[in-house]
Parts: sequence; structure tokens; C-alpha cells
Amino acid sequence: MIIADFTEPELEHFRKSCNFSVLEGYLFDLRAKGLTLDEIAERLNISRDWARKLSQKVNKKIIKVI
Repeated sequence: MIIADFTEPELEHFRKSCNFSVLEGYLFDLRAKGLTLDEIAERLNISRDWARKLSQKVNKKIIKVI
């Protein structure tokens, strides 16, 4: 799932409805800007594997809302 492909109203809906944790919210916002997992991991000072797992959790929450 490419989060950057969603429209701004859709992104806002997900922000309100998905109950993201703080870290998931940061990841979601950075993915919405089109950053890669490597870039996000560097910005959030986490491993790429942890960024990938967070991304999977975010995607699952989005799918539940869809």
C-alpha cells in the first residue's frame, strides 16, 4: 500500500479513525510525504526492521478502516 497515493481528505480520515500510536502517527505522516522506510528509520532513529514492522501495523489499521 502506498500511503502517499491517498488524497489529503483520505489521509485526514485515517489520522482520525485509525488510533495510531505516536510513533505510528509519525511514520504515517512521513510515508504520506513519500519517504522510504530507510529515510524514516533514519529520521526516527529506529532500525529499518522496526520501521518495517511499524509500517505493517499502520497498513493493517488502515485496512480495517477501509
